Amino acid sequence: MLDVDVDVIMEDLDDVAGFLHEQRALGAARWAKSFGQPSLMLLNHELVRAAFFDEATLPAAEFYANTVTDVMGNNIQTMRGEAHRVNRALISPAFRPSVVTDLVEPLLTPVADELIDAFIDRGHADLVAEYTRRYPFMVITRLLGLPPGDEDQVRTWALALLDIQNNYEFAKQCSADFRAYAQPMIDRRRTDPEGDLISTLATTEVEGQRLSDDEIFSFLLLLFPAGADTTYLGLGNALYHLLRDDEQMAILRSDPAEHAAWAAEEAIRLDPPVAWILRIAPTDLDWRGISIPAHTPILLGLMAANRDPAVFPDPDRFDITRRPTGVMTFGYGVHFCPGAALARAEMATSLRILLDRLPNLRLADDAQGVRITGTIHHLLRGPNRLPVTFDAA
Repeated sequence: MLDVDVDVIMEDLDDVAGFLHEQRALGAARWAKSFGQPSLMLLNHELVRAAFFDEATLPAAEFYANTVTDVMGNNIQTMRGEAHRVNRALISPAFRPSVVTDLVEPLLTPVADELIDAFIDRGHADLVAEYTRRYPFMVITRLLGLPPGDEDQVRTWALALLDIQNNYEFAKQCSADFRAYAQPMIDRRRTDPEGDLISTLATTEVEGQRLSDDEIFSFLLLLFPAGADTTYLGLGNALYHLLRDDEQMAILRSDPAEHAAWAAEEAIRLDPPVAWILRIAPTDLDWRGISIPAHTPILLGLMAANRDPAVFPDPDRFDITRRPTGVMTFGYGVHFCPGAALARAEMATSLRILLDRLPNLRLADDAQGVRITGTIHHLLRGPNRLPVTFDAA
């Protein structure tokens, strides 16, 4: 029996936050639908955190290994146990916070400036189309050492991989096309490494093991859609909230170096780019007093957990002076997002540079209808557009 006859993935709810609060008040675990199937929603911080940490009972691989491997390969989402530990150890060094910090000036800042240069003289732009959607893809392609002129093609492949539920055959073809494109580069980097991420992936050794070609491809096929797409949505959500809140924008302008990272963190707490993380019950379960039949989809409510009033006071208020701990946006436990430091650096760097280079940045008069909405159904959420004006250079 469903508690509420709503498909939280497929339906465009008028007030997502209000719906989550209403349902949480009735119970921390509630039955609704996802992709048309009866599904269990976990709606408070305690249960979502517990699900992330209970890899033994609710393994990530149970969902991902049965949904994406034909397209995205056997990546760290689909692995468990020793295989996951070793693969993560091989990948993680490239995304350590100290490594990411060293990328801000040589990579993150120049990409931001390049995009802004294309529209700064006009005095107006759509920041979604002209900045947020492009920035993370340009960063990742250059981080990997791919030719800059290929960024649009790589972005097309990445977005197709995210739409696997709607367009499986096209996603599968894009996966094959990307492999054919990247294979010669991996072959070259194994014998002649350069200072890029593909070289790192091809040559890093842990406990006498290196990543195979298949493992490198699987990670790259995860990195592009999961890393670039969620970062562009998170950055868009940060700009959306700042542009609609003069008080918080003034705080950020007063000291961007101090507040930019926290502005990004607060935005992805309030509106995480990924609203739900999916798990599947591997067997009939009695989990924390909840009876869950085998094969039931379980929805870890990231947005619901991030707005849990038991953890975040006044949870619906956007406040960049908040210093939150326990934000669920990048996951928890063994599957905590390895690219979290890079995503945070991209968002903070972008906010600082956009405010510095676009004086008097503000929403344009035709910004009616701008809203945070679903991009790939309502798993992924970001602003539909961000028309802005500013004092031209």
